[in-house]
Amino acid sequence: MAQVDPSVRPASLRDVECLWLTAMTESADCVYFSLAGYAEEARARADQLRVPLFVLDLTGTPQPVNAMADALDAGDA
Repeated sequence: MAQVDPSVRPASLRDVECLWLTAMTESADCVYFSLAGYAEEARARADQLRVPLFVLDLTGTPQPVNAMADALDAGDA
């Protein structure tokens, strides 16, 4: 399950938790893509929940933000 957030505000802790909870109800993994990045609390919570976080660069290419995203990007997840 993926969330693609095109807003100009950083993704919040609540945004990350809502994605994770939705994925858990579907027994699915999840990934978060954000245009504006993530609040510090959101990044910390994503690490605890093992949610890969990516930011979309100016070309629309996802760039890994946390260790889970690095692993997924490298094909290790």
